[in-house]
Amino acid sequence: MDFMYLMLQIPAFILLILIVLVFTAIGIIATYFFRKKIRLNPKRSHNETVGYIFAILSGFYGLLLGFVVFLVWDSLNSAQNDVSREGSAAIALYRDINYFPDQERIAPLKTAYLVYVHSVIDQEFPGMESMKTLNKHHRDPFNHVFAIMGRTNLGDLYSGQMFRQLNELSMYRSLRNLDASSSIPTEIWVPILLGGAIILVLAVMLDVESLKLHLFVNGLLGAFIGLVIYIIILLDHPFIGQLKIEPEEYKIILMMDKENHLYH
Repeated sequence: MDFMYLMLQIPAFILLILIVLVFTAIGIIATYFFRKKIRLNPKRSHNETVGYIFAILSGFYGLLLGFVVFLVWDSLNSAQNDVSREGSAAIALYRDINYFPDQERIAPLKTAYLVYVHSVIDQEFPGMESMKTLNKHHRDPFNHVFAIMGRTNLGDLYSGQMFRQLNELSMYRSLRNLDASSSIPTEIWVPILLGGAIILVLAVMLDVESLKLHLFVNGLLGAFIGLVIYIIILLDHPFIGQLKIEPEEYKIILMMDKENHLYH
């Protein structure tokens, strides 16, 4: 099972506390060990050099983290927009089907479409939450809707309109699947974590007269790095965890269909 998936099964607030505590502990323990076990006896000029390098690298590392946070935030917004547009197209297509004049003729299409809606709610979104790639089994209900619509004589006006809605739905469905499968690769995570380690090492090497102050400041630095890492992890997986994107529009379709049966 993917480690990131297991992490995101932890409640968001508890995960935040755990990650911040881990990075805080790293900062404090590393500082304490360095101060007690390693004797460098740095001169004033040495400390100024380390501080200068620390300031430069911290600035570059901050830019790196800012860029990554912007990237995952933009990806999250894109995923939310794609799901909303997919849902809007799905609702519009359901209305076209539901209010088609000849309900007997369109009944097979409506049945197939509702099967597809159920498959999205019960199979596709849970599959994305489990970080599983969608396969032929998930695509079959949607392909079946296409096949039945092609065989049904809907008339030129209705046929053109429904196919446009279905093609739009297909496009945003594909984008949603792409959003679910994309995440920050290991090649990016490595420099993020190594950069954080380098910043902490330089902070540890600074010559601070008070041990308590040194421990406190480096603990805060570790906590801040952990906080940013938590934000990146949470935003990078929009379909997993407590803050996941839900198929709300598809659930609305089922509610509309239920209400339609009640009134008829």
